[in-house]
Amino acid sequence: MRKELLTGLAATVALLAPLGASAASVTIDGNFTDWGIANNGTTAGWTPKSGVVYTVEDQSNAMNGFLSPGWGGQAYDAEALYVTWQTKADGKTYLDVGIVTGHDPSTATTANSYGRGDIAIDFGKNGSWDFGILTANRSATLLRGDVVATANADWSTGLWSSPGVFAPESSPYVTKVASGTDVGNASVAISNAFTNMGILGGNHWFYEVEIPVDAFGSHWHGMNPSEAFSIQWTMLCANDIVALNVAATTVPEPAIPALVLTGLALAGLTRRRTPH
Repeated sequence: MRKELLTGLAATVALLAPLGASAASVTIDGNFTDWGIANNGTTAGWTPKSGVVYTVEDQSNAMNGFLSPGWGGQAYDAEALYVTWQTKADGKTYLDVGIVTGHDPSTATTANSYGRGDIAIDFGKNGSWDFGILTANRSATLLRGDVVATANADWSTGLWSSPGVFAPESSPYVTKVASGTDVGNASVAISNAFTNMGILGGNHWFYEVEIPVDAFGSHWHGMNPSEAFSIQWTMLCANDIVALNVAATTVPEPAIPALVLTGLALAGLTRRRTPH
């Protein structure tokens, strides 16, 4: 199988970054340019700007379209996953997620095709999927943009029990939320098709999701995650899965009042030192 693989982690946020949680600011509108990504026909186009944790696995239709754990080639290729977080002017912190895929988000689920899946998050990386972010309506009460607290039993699973082994009855690969507790609402935007992404060609789509971190409860402390987490996305068959491990932030964030007091103190020193 021919593939282009990239992984990366942007620079750590400066300790005294003004009220910020992470280094990358993005707008949820389905446009990937503010992530620093470019569809310029090069491998470098996958690389985001500073402040974004990411992984890329761009695959071709080699080996009869095998992706892992299933088949499907470009039409079922989950290619890149990007994560950052930011604190906005409203004082709230948001987790931002970007996904690039060759899977058409309008694909219907039929006997021979499978629609888009939901984003799964496992805080603590212990194999328990704690939250799902819905990319589509799943029922009358589970709607696109819902942030749902889940256990593994609340998820539907894919077609494969392991790479290349078709066994839907024993698949461990979670795909969409089937039940759970609604704990918040995320913003979700999905782009139109675009081309010239990477060097392997084909149509691509970009998912962009923003989640208020207060939905995560104790898993997120202030401006930063309090523990490492895994995040993944796939389609309903789980023919291909893009996954990323994100480390817990270890740089302490200064409290806002402390920053304000520091700023006032510095202003006072400057005033006292100004010659008259």
